[in-house]
Amino acid sequence: MEVENKDMHDITYKERRLVAGITAVTALGLLLLLLLVQAFVTAVAAGSAPTTPQTQPAAQVITPTVTFDEAMAAYIAGHTIQSPVGEPTYGAAWSGETMHISYPGETVSYMLVLSNTGSITDTFDITYTATWNTTPSTTTVTLLAGDGAEIEVNVSIPGSANNGDSDTAVVTATSQGQITTTATITLTTLVQDSIIYLPLITKPVPPPTGAPTLSATRPNSSNHWQMNWTLEGYPYLSGYQLQESQDASFDSGVTTTDLGTVNTKLIDTHQPSPDNVFYYRIRAYGGGQYGPWSNVVKVVGAYYDEFTNNQTGWSGPTLKESLRRLTFLEKIDAWYEQTDQVSWLILRVEDSWDWAIASPLKPAPILPYSIEFRSMPANLGNLVSHGVVFGGDWSGEPCPDWSTYLGVYAHTNCFNHFYTTNLIWYSDTNMRLLWERVDQLVWCPNCDGSPLKRLGDIDGNNIVELSINANSWNDYRVEVRQTDIKFYVNNNLRFTYDTDNHPNALAWINSPYFGVFASTDEYSNSTGRFEYIKVTPLDN
Repeated sequence: MEVENKDMHDITYKERRLVAGITAVTALGLLLLLLLVQAFVTAVAAGSAPTTPQTQPAAQVITPTVTFDEAMAAYIAGHTIQSPVGEPTYGAAWSGETMHISYPGETVSYMLVLSNTGSITDTFDITYTATWNTTPSTTTVTLLAGDGAEIEVNVSIPGSANNGDSDTAVVTATSQGQITTTATITLTTLVQDSIIYLPLITKPVPPPTGAPTLSATRPNSSNHWQMNWTLEGYPYLSGYQLQESQDASFDSGVTTTDLGTVNTKLIDTHQPSPDNVFYYRIRAYGGGQYGPWSNVVKVVGAYYDEFTNNQTGWSGPTLKESLRRLTFLEKIDAWYEQTDQVSWLILRVEDSWDWAIASPLKPAPILPYSIEFRSMPANLGNLVSHGVVFGGDWSGEPCPDWSTYLGVYAHTNCFNHFYTTNLIWYSDTNMRLLWERVDQLVWCPNCDGSPLKRLGDIDGNNIVELSINANSWNDYRVEVRQTDIKFYVNNNLRFTYDTDNHPNALAWINSPYFGVFASTDEYSNSTGRFEYIKVTPLDN
């Protein structure tokens, strides 16, 4: 796969720095020449010319030291964009479940969230294309900037559908303020067997004709959860058969457990791992025969990756397969670095004003949950930074679309909004947190600074001085709840983000996708090294 090479980003940086260098050298030369002339004139006026350069000390040229506040202001200005007065921005993004499995004659419900990622209040028209009968709960919705609304979409499976049939519904939200602004989400509904066995003369007990109703509790901090089910109106019950798979269609990796007439099952055998999504279904049996399968339930458990296996989605053969957002394809990579004792994930951005997000596109558990990671900057320099991102969205489509230039840099398939714990190096003992809530991304290759701007709550009010060994490993933890987000460094609470001082602070907490982040300012090469990442359900 090749992406059209765009040099505007690189040329803009290099030309600007070259011109700045030439200007500085020229100005310094003129200043030294004027000082020498002044010294000579002064000596002549006193009656003697200088005999050696030491008779008149050269004036000291003092270069002003840039303060942290000035450097940070330049960083923020180079990475963000403010919507100009009279020129609002428009945007929308979907999130939610995109697949259901059921049987003929049933209606499945998709609970989606439509978010207004623009800068002003907007009204969106909801349309869809589908073969099967599809009904959204509303056809229009008005949202404030940064807000979201739940929209239920019901899909009715025809009674004549056969096992293996499927239908794809494409739901589109179109901005009334700017009709070229749209967001789509694809909903796939699959059909499983629904067979009613007629009683045999030799088996007078009828089989179950109804399917159980299956549900699951939220995983706890030990990564345990409970499967529960009910079955109505069948007096000949012999037991149940429960299936588990990490394949939503149950075509592979299926574990089958035969149970008695109980109506609950504790799942307590899964350790946190990169494969943290499980699917369940159950059916009853009686009269020597099985009834139809229940609804399919998805459970997201604890996630843990020590980056020892390069098949878990953080990197790939090209070193770029996990990159979801980026500014300059040729200068950004993600890969694994291994020694005999430990393995790390490396995310590197090499050029000025670059930034990138890498993610395996795995979901976090249902709120509340925590994200823990251990990291350090591998290339020390002024305002190089790294961190984690969370609260990201994903439409389910390939992210990014590697086949086109805009598909790589300006897509809307994932991470249109998110939070980032932007850890910025400033000295050996000075790491600063710049907490960012990103509500929208703007691709602007002709702008100064970064060509992919972040728009949201990103300013000096979100800066915290951490006073840690910035050159070494540190442990970080983020706790995400319905009421606030807390940030810890080496087990110490350092920052709380809530709606008391930050409007819309919790806008994206229900978006489940997470990843890692790195960025630079005008200086090149920021490399973040990550030892592990763990995402765990919280009990409270």
